[in-house]
Amino acid sequence: MSKNEEKFDGMLLAMAQQHEGGVQDLLDTIFNFLARKTDFYTGGGEGAAEKLVTGKFKKYEATALAKAAAEKAERAEQERRRKERLEKKKKEEEKTEEEQMDTDSRIVELTDEQAAKLQEEIDNKKLSKEVAAVPGPSGDNAGGELKNDNAEIDDEEEDEKEKNKLRPNSGNGADMPNYRWTQTLQEVERIRILFGRALFRT
Repeated sequence: MSKNEEKFDGMLLAMAQQHEGGVQDLLDTIFNFLARKTDFYTGGGEGAAEKLVTGKFKKYEATALAKAAAEKAERAEQERRRKERLEKKKKEEEKTEEEQMDTDSRIVELTDEQAAKLQEEIDNKKLSKEVAAVPGPSGDNAGGELKNDNAEIDDEEEDEKEKNKLRPNSGNGADMPNYRWTQTLQEVERIRILFGRALFRT
């Protein structure tokens, strides 16, 4: 739109704002003015005024419709891009959640070196606990050689409970009537870790 086309926009807008009936009242004022103050209806011969109005109407109708169609298409494109961004963001969030869940629940197989290190740490902790449990010289049973009456009763009850239980063989396994099996502490610990993680994943 050229500056010449916008030259009277302020004046026409002021006129339009003063017509409470909107466009209909504004057109009434314009055509009334043309009829009273100009030869618009009579100067061009019979039917010329109507033809002129119709031509101008068609010209600007096409412009207005094209502009409206372009604005509608632009709004539709903006809406499409907005939905696309939201969908992409949603998929990224879902992917991040799935990756996090997969990381949290993944069962990691240890190498022999890692398993040995883990077993060493476990053994050291157990040894530390056992050392801490041994009474010192200031205790009632220095050196751990003497036991009080309660300790003897506890040992007897423990022996009674353990009487019917299957005891492990020298290979940390068991001797059954028809077969014998063994296992290392590292294998037991691996199974315990993997089984515990599998339960956690579930």
